[in-house]
Amino acid sequence: MPTNLQVFRGQGLSMEDFENMKKTKGGLMSFNNFLSTSRNREISFKNFARPAALNTNSVGILFIMNIDAAICTKSSTPFAE
Repeated sequence: MPTNLQVFRGQGLSMEDFENMKKTKGGLMSFNNFLSTSRNREISFKNFARPAALNTNSVGILFIMNIDAAICTKSSTPFAE
């Protein structure tokens, strides 16, 4: 497994949730659910972020996550590639 891993997650957010997220810029985010990602940016963008952006009530988001796999193997948090 590579030491550093970059994964992507595309999703839609309501306008209200997006405004709240902008207020936390530079801060810590946590997810209380299973987080599905892809190593392929285009898959996450085309299949999840872009369709959400076509809805006038939502915003398409593309999360880019850089993971230090060395830290993940030492923690008790489940992680799979």
